[in-house]
Amino acid sequence: MPFAKSRGELSAPSGRGDGWAQIGPGPWGARGATLLPRATPTVARMRVPDVVAVDAPPSRRRRQSRNRPWREGGASTARWGADLLGGAMVATGSGALGARAASVLLPPGDAPAAAQAVIWVSFAAPIVVAWSRSRPRGLLRFRALDLLYGVVFGVILRLCQGALAEREMGPAPWPSTPSFPGSLPDGFLGDVIAGVVVAPVLEELFFRGVVLVCVYTVVRRWSGRVSGAVAATAISSALFVGAHLLAAPVPAPDVWTLTLVGIVTAALVLGTGRIGAALTTHVVFNATGFALVAVGTLWG
Repeated sequence: MPFAKSRGELSAPSGRGDGWAQIGPGPWGARGATLLPRATPTVARMRVPDVVAVDAPPSRRRRQSRNRPWREGGASTARWGADLLGGAMVATGSGALGARAASVLLPPGDAPAAAQAVIWVSFAAPIVVAWSRSRPRGLLRFRALDLLYGVVFGVILRLCQGALAEREMGPAPWPSTPSFPGSLPDGFLGDVIAGVVVAPVLEELFFRGVVLVCVYTVVRRWSGRVSGAVAATAISSALFVGAHLLAAPVPAPDVWTLTLVGIVTAALVLGTGRIGAALTTHVVFNATGFALVAVGTLWG
């Protein structure tokens, strides 16, 4: 192509391939020739969106499932289903009926210990079976706040028990052991250990650690967390009261007290995700009962 012939006329491309054009009076390379940048189309910069994985890798999904607390499902309660709940309910009824049979058939001196042993075995067996499958994540953790919850609610429940008994039977003196006026029986310390250390632990691990978690897990899969919490509280509390009624006669005020204990401890487990507050509440409630009996017997 010919070069531009007149001053100021745009010349042909230089063929350099560098995006420059010549402006000037003479041929390429002449003195005074000026090189100006050639106009090039503007290319709009487009932002490439981030690539988002639709599905996480299987290993990541498994890790997230294992790390979820038991109230949110996940791997730690995946095998806690209706079969485990049914076995726990059968164990409850069998243990309570076995304890009643021991109380009736065995001599009076041996009946209480035998009945208590039957109850404990019926609670311990489902606990072992359930936890051999898996342990609900976070359920067994203990925090200092759980101790505070236990002291507060344990004392409140004991006060409620006294108020219910007084309303039903009128003003009553301090509880005591009437067969040993002025002194505690020889087996009182053993009863304290059984009632304050062993019984609350087994009962909470069974009713709140197995039954409540099973019911909540099963119902939550069908109807959501709220329905699961309501059903778990109702069923675990009903079984808790029913087991005591089948094992031994219970006065009417104590039935309401047991119902309150079941509801409060279930709410603590569901609210905190831990069993520590419920366990401490049960221990404090039983311990205050034995303390009242000791005070009433020795100084009443």
